[in-house]
Amino acid sequence: MQIRDMFNNIHKRYDTLNHLMSAGRDIAWRRTCCKKLPKKENAIVLDLCGGTGDFSIAYKKVANPKLSIVGDFADKMLQVASQKDLSLIPIQMDATNIPLNDNSVDIILNGFGMRNISNLDLAFSEAFRVLKAGGYFATLEFFKSEKIIPKLFYQKIAPLIIPFAGMILSKRNAYRYLVFSIMNFISPQEYAAKARAAGFALRSINALDGGLAYIVLVEKNEILGEQS
Repeated sequence: MQIRDMFNNIHKRYDTLNHLMSAGRDIAWRRTCCKKLPKKENAIVLDLCGGTGDFSIAYKKVANPKLSIVGDFADKMLQVASQKDLSLIPIQMDATNIPLNDNSVDIILNGFGMRNISNLDLAFSEAFRVLKAGGYFATLEFFKSEKIIPKLFYQKIAPLIIPFAGMILSKRNAYRYLVFSIMNFISPQEYAAKARAAGFALRSINALDGGLAYIVLVEKNEILGEQS
């Protein structure tokens, strides 16, 4: 509930926070991720933890999905998504209890949201349940990294600019949470292992800009339970 309230409180500033956290690179990262996904005709897309809808909008620019659902637990974030693109379908939801039918979604997107979920195993289980066989789950996230550039940025530089960002955005605690949620998150390899444990097949792990962010792409195989 506290995290939900925090995101509702920063809904007007969330996009600005993402730009700060990514050093202005989040837009290009979403585009790169979307280009890695199949362009399925009449696809139903779920933007899980979709916030203000930027990932859904990015995918629509490279494909023409039949439906784009933005799911998020913060209702004010969904209001922003609706204002950006009237064709998006906002649904307030918990990622660990997705209110969609089994095998009903072709693609799941998740941008900078999985580290805010307390039970990743349950979230993966739900994602696996609602995806159709052959469906893809694409995660774009600030994972814990051992690479020099991201460690320097998130451990040294980002904490120093918290007070400055707080003065501008009037939400210092929210920015502090977002920074430390990255520092305390798991690695992309550990994340991929959790996805495989839920039944997914790992397709790729791609570092972006020296590891500032990563794309983890997994698939629900046509033959369920077959992993690679």
